[in-house]
Amino acid sequence: MPAHSHLPLAGSFPLVQRVTIALCLVFGFSSLGRSQDAPSSSRPAGTDALRDITGIEEAPPTPGRPWWPYGLAIAIAMTASLLLAGWKYYWSSLGETKETPSAWALAEMRGVDALNLPESGQIEQFHRLYSEVIRHYLEKRFHLGASRQTTPEFLQTMGASPLLTPLQRTALKDFLERCDLAKFAQVQFPVEECRSLSQSAQLFVIQTSPDSLALP
Repeated sequence: MPAHSHLPLAGSFPLVQRVTIALCLVFGFSSLGRSQDAPSSSRPAGTDALRDITGIEEAPPTPGRPWWPYGLAIAIAMTASLLLAGWKYYWSSLGETKETPSAWALAEMRGVDALNLPESGQIEQFHRLYSEVIRHYLEKRFHLGASRQTTPEFLQTMGASPLLTPLQRTALKDFLERCDLAKFAQVQFPVEECRSLSQSAQLFVIQTSPDSLALP
């Protein structure tokens, strides 16, 4: 066979080779692209909705407790206390008899006598208690400041007062001066004179009381 009959095959081989190489390159790049896209297709469903990680979010502020239940409870308690106090005062006032100054003084004097102070040698204490009873009686009876005045000051006030008769003023003067002797001069009066002082004081209260007829 002549040598020029092999030239077309030899010239066409490079073309076939170039086509084959090009096809391989195309298929290679396409498979490489699919392999790179595969991981993205294997992502679990729903991950696209996940948000990026951010800082710790603060909890919403807790709403404050309402104050009105506490105020209502306090108001109810105060109202109940006032009602209870008023109820007790009302019922105690119904059964309470108003004590007159003279009745109070005589009861106090009987209490002092029951202590038997002169018999136990407590002469000064006996006169001190009787003096306080008479002074408080005059305060209650005539609204005088007897307990806040000295004996001379009080006698001077009573000397010009029409509240007592001259005989009653004299009896009061003798009583208070004798009590001062026992309190400040420590004069030890006999027991009999202490009893006489007690009787004189009780008689003075009875005579100067407006309800003397109802006294025992």
